[in-house]
Amino acid sequence: MKISTLEGYKFQPRTIVYVNAWAIGRDPEIWENPEEFMSERFLNNDIDFKGQDHELIPFGAGKRGCPGLALGVASVQLALSNLLYAFDWELPYGLKKEDIDINGRPRITVNKKNDLCLIPKKYF
Repeated sequence: MKISTLEGYKFQPRTIVYVNAWAIGRDPEIWENPEEFMSERFLNNDIDFKGQDHELIPFGAGKRGCPGLALGVASVQLALSNLLYAFDWELPYGLKKEDIDINGRPRITVNKKNDLCLIPKKYF
């Protein structure tokens, strides 16, 4: 069997290689203020999450990319749009938007460190 080499690193056949998507998405050479939550950074940006741009790969990339990408994106969009359509969302009494903690726990997927508590009010 043939040893593969990538940028000077040698890999034995059948070596499992994990890609650290969390670190790639927080690379300060690619992203300005990578540790800050700034959803607007994607507004006028050509980088796409579908695996063609390797600066952001939440669904993987290439022939090993997630086969459920389209279903996952459609499911999240449908669920979120239904929640936004059916409810007005309020913060609990005494809490201001500046008090919301948006820190996450670094894992394979990022989870909120502290729960987000919102109060749904029936829209119609």
